[in-house]
Amino acid sequence: MSAENIPDYQKIMYPALKYLGDGEAHSLSEMLEVLYKEFKLSEDDLRITVPSGQQPLFKNRVTWSISYLKNAGLVHYLKRAIYQITDAGKGVLKDNITEINTAFLKKFEAYKIWQTTLSLPDEKFGTVSPTSMAISTQTPEEILGETTKILNNNLAVDLLDLLKSKPPDYFEKFVLKLLIKMGYGAEAKIFEVVGKSGDNGIDGIIYQDQFGIERVYVQAKRWDETKVQSKDIRDFIGSLSLKGTTKGIFITTSDFTEDARKTSQMNPHNRIILIDGRLLADYAIKNNVGVQVKTEYVIKSLDNDFFDDI
Repeated sequence: MSAENIPDYQKIMYPALKYLGDGEAHSLSEMLEVLYKEFKLSEDDLRITVPSGQQPLFKNRVTWSISYLKNAGLVHYLKRAIYQITDAGKGVLKDNITEINTAFLKKFEAYKIWQTTLSLPDEKFGTVSPTSMAISTQTPEEILGETTKILNNNLAVDLLDLLKSKPPDYFEKFVLKLLIKMGYGAEAKIFEVVGKSGDNGIDGIIYQDQFGIERVYVQAKRWDETKVQSKDIRDFIGSLSLKGTTKGIFITTSDFTEDARKTSQMNPHNRIILIDGRLLADYAIKNNVGVQVKTEYVIKSLDNDFFDDI
């Protein structure tokens, strides 16, 4: 079987958005049904999988297509595998266009921010074939590394979007579990969410020993676009002072202003660690918190020592 009949993810973008144009919520299975008919794919075409064999190739390209539309602000996820067009997406359909690709998406501010924040090399993304590898200036290992980076960047976006949709106390628990997985409180494995009690601006405490003598205080802000200001850092430092410590971790799903970062470093006696949304997602992915391993690829090379010993 050949993948030649299966459209690339960019060719799927416009038909996918057009199908969502009725404004209703649609599931991924509904979209797959409509799109495979749109592209006149056969049952054999639908049985073709990605190289790992973990997912049908057409489904994989449809989900990537929707992901790009979402990150351009044209589609949003109501919940897992349920999609709906946005006002911006409806506006695109009114422009009487017949094609959407990554070059077209660059006109949208949301897409520019997504690219800039995550450094996505979107022009390079696509199915790597022997032909494209032959004309590429990159080695196969470089291409694999680039592809892994793209996958993790997209996962980071989805993870942050999910965290932003959860209640604040859920985010606080996520943060504490991540910090413990990273080694804080490694001995006692004890943490406490205290944000609801109004404990002077402290959202969580990690006890690093059985008796709770050594503690790490945490402030967690589940914010969408609003950046953490210098005032927020000063308030946090004040809360730490009331606890008799100068050490704390301030985590947000958004970002910190430049003044906020400077404020955290103003007093050399304070040790305030700032973790923005991008770094938070990186730590979560690295430590497998809220994510799971989907596929593992093993790259092998000749064992020259083996042949030398024969």
